[in-house]
Amino acid sequence: MNKPTKAVVLAAGLGRRTGLDTAKPLLPVAGRPILARILSNLAAVGVRETVLVVGHRAQDVRDAIGAEFAGIAISYVESDAYLTTNNAYSLWLAREHLDRDLYLVEGDVVFEPTLLDALAAADGAVASAVSAYRPTMNGTVVALDGHGVMSEVLLPAQQGPELDLAGTYKTVNVHLLRERYLREEFVPGLDELIENGGHGAYYELVIADTVAARRFPVRGVDCTGMPWYEVDDLTDLDAADYLFGRDDDKLAMLQDLHGGYWRYDLIDHCLLYNLYFPPTQLVDELARDFRDALVHYPVGHRALQRLLGAALRQPAERLAVANGASELIKILGELLGRVALVVPGFNEYEAVFAEDDIHRIHLPAPDFTLDPTDVVEQAVRAGVDAVVITSPNNPTSMSVPRADLVAVAAALAAVGTRLVVDESFVDFCDPGQSLEPDLAELTNVVVIKSMSKVYGIGGLRLGYLLSADLGFIARVRSALPIWNVNGFAECFLRLLPRYQDAFAASCDLVRRDRDELATLLAALPGVRVYPPDANYVMVRLAEGVSGPEVVRRMFAEHAILIKDCAGKSMPDGERYLRISCRTPQENKLMADALAAVLAPLVEPVAASAL
Repeated sequence: MNKPTKAVVLAAGLGRRTGLDTAKPLLPVAGRPILARILSNLAAVGVRETVLVVGHRAQDVRDAIGAEFAGIAISYVESDAYLTTNNAYSLWLAREHLDRDLYLVEGDVVFEPTLLDALAAADGAVASAVSAYRPTMNGTVVALDGHGVMSEVLLPAQQGPELDLAGTYKTVNVHLLRERYLREEFVPGLDELIENGGHGAYYELVIADTVAARRFPVRGVDCTGMPWYEVDDLTDLDAADYLFGRDDDKLAMLQDLHGGYWRYDLIDHCLLYNLYFPPTQLVDELARDFRDALVHYPVGHRALQRLLGAALRQPAERLAVANGASELIKILGELLGRVALVVPGFNEYEAVFAEDDIHRIHLPAPDFTLDPTDVVEQAVRAGVDAVVITSPNNPTSMSVPRADLVAVAAALAAVGTRLVVDESFVDFCDPGQSLEPDLAELTNVVVIKSMSKVYGIGGLRLGYLLSADLGFIARVRSALPIWNVNGFAECFLRLLPRYQDAFAASCDLVRRDRDELATLLAALPGVRVYPPDANYVMVRLAEGVSGPEVVRRMFAEHAILIKDCAGKSMPDGERYLRISCRTPQENKLMADALAAVLAPLVEPVAASAL
């Protein structure tokens, strides 16, 4: 079939859902306006004439595109009613240009020229690009018969919440319409739609009538494997940026997000998870209460303390419950005074204290083991008010033996110094490591814990502070807003006591997988593995091998995200990686990918040492 040399692009919409006062087709995706990308794609497949239907910010579009773009002659049709009409009216305004074979493209779709080539290769008078439906998609969907011909078209108004869309296809909003179909069916149908008051309708209604009447077979060209994205809101814009960006830009974007990686096509060995908790039954119970948790105010501090105390078997008065441990760490930055921070550790502690108030106690490289006597001596010499230790440590994954922590606490108590122990990962250690059961005797000890990591609830944001020093706990609570924990987190705390056995079992599974991961990593060339106690493993790379470069290659070549330690307070931090444990299958896949990435990097280093 001949390729069209003409196109019509609908670029009149408001783009209300983006919240931006910009012509949506001019929004940049991967540094390039959507419309500029569309026109370049059209030029690449031989289009030499394009009609742009404009409306919102019409002059901005004219100024950006002009009368010629990438060898295409550009003409304009301006909608006088873009505020109150939809794409059927916009296209109807350009009806005199629907006179020969053409591509019809909506101005908010990002794609590659191969999609246009696929349409041009389709048989028949009309072909629409479609892609396998996914639950995150919205818009018109179609069903295809065994020959790739549309058998049903469902516009958004026809899609109820109980409709099963599995096996259907989402329209990409890029079409090829041949002259005969335009003349005999599409333009007359469009005229009739507008004459009958369809100013607010979608032109897909005409295609739906064609499918129903079966006068022309409408080909659905499956473009599932091709990169494309329809940009309706800011989430779509971010996703399109990621899909069409350069690898380095994608990685920088993800690292700047600090989360939400599940929305992207990658395996996340960077953030820290318990993939075996919460169990399905607990999640189903949360879903049951979803509406009530959404619309009603959650309870305040006192009730939250009681709920969490029941799960931890701790007196409620010893607890401060917060919106994640990070909220509590920030408060500690205001309450503790001058501190000794054992580093490397969780960077958030270094971020919340004034630099003049920090004395860093460096764990000696390359073993990074804590010497209790040295910690106490340095803290006393520095005259600090508190010492902060993370156990298991982040990033080393090594815990401090419980007896050593008790000894440090006793020595610091003798000089009136507080000990803060971050036990966010202690449940992944062998049982008996936590200081929580003996806080009544360790009155100068404060335990802080992020529940997100061990309970697998990163999205809920729950954390707590626990101490027998009730005066200190009261000061922490007074710094918290009254409704700092949301209703979903409250529901989780109410359910948690019923699932303690399931939680313990989940930690056993994580320990099993983590140890297997450490064994896999230990077999890699030029790698030193540190014995892990948490749900991640730290490795040291061979001298001369860059951790950030390994991270970049793992992402670019294997779509796997891991973390380097270049930003940690440790010597040669760029030589260290922190790798989060996932399922056994994912861990094996990651280890194989890391072996492939390391091989060309380690061999030159080893050869130079000969």
